[in-house]
Amino acid sequence: MDDLGTMEQRQRTWKKNLYENTDYPDNYTDKTFLEELKKNVNITEISPLTAILGAGLVTQELCIIVFFVAVYVYLHSGWIEPETVFVQSSLVAAIGYLTYRIVLTDKNYNEVLITDLRTVLIFVVFGYVLSPVLKTLTDTISTDTIYAMTTFMMIIHLIFFDYGVPSAIVSSSLSMNAAIFGSVCLASRLASPFHAFVLLTNAVECFVLLPILLSKGRGSVIVLAAMITTAVYALWTVSLIMMFLFICVTLFVTVLCPVWFLRWQKHKENIYGPWDEAVVHDVRM
Repeated sequence: MDDLGTMEQRQRTWKKNLYENTDYPDNYTDKTFLEELKKNVNITEISPLTAILGAGLVTQELCIIVFFVAVYVYLHSGWIEPETVFVQSSLVAAIGYLTYRIVLTDKNYNEVLITDLRTVLIFVVFGYVLSPVLKTLTDTISTDTIYAMTTFMMIIHLIFFDYGVPSAIVSSSLSMNAAIFGSVCLASRLASPFHAFVLLTNAVECFVLLPILLSKGRGSVIVLAAMITTAVYALWTVSLIMMFLFICVTLFVTVLCPVWFLRWQKHKENIYGPWDEAVVHDVRM
């Protein structure tokens, strides 16, 4: 009789509730368990243009590094006076600021003008006063070590930069501080404290202000093409070898990587089913 009772219990329908399946092993599942299997529920199809523009965000930040390094080479080699760099970069920054405040934002320009001018004045005064200290901060370190440290800092800047994709690795503060630290390292190789002040001013414009302006134009083919063209021209005036290397890196990041991504996306297979953790949704009472 006991055996018959056990057989009757085992003939009961298995349910996905542990407390209702006392006669089944804890790891037992029947064929209905996989009926709730779903694949690629939330997958988003990405077009080739979207993939190229997404990779272009990395290329844009690489172009900014090229702009900054080109300015350093010009100042270090004596090809341009620091006063000229300061005036030209200030004019470009002013045009970018007006474009950002008047055209690309909805805020009232007059309300923030005084605050922004005060911030600029404080930076200019303190930057100019502290430029002798910043120039001698890493003066005792060898030039090869300075260049290696700067390269490493710029790589960190690229890795942790916020490209608009939510990720745990993103850290805007770490990315910006790495770029500024690399700029301080290069400032010690220049001829005078004013040269260092001009270079650090360009560092702030390149790594702090310019990304804010470019964030309003993300996904623009025109902006990406203009950045790449300008970077290629800047490297052409400095080194043909570096120009060709930059072109190869740009093609790899902007063209080849999106092609690989689109090809591998076809093999993507995310599975969802009853084994996933339960998601509790808020219920308004």
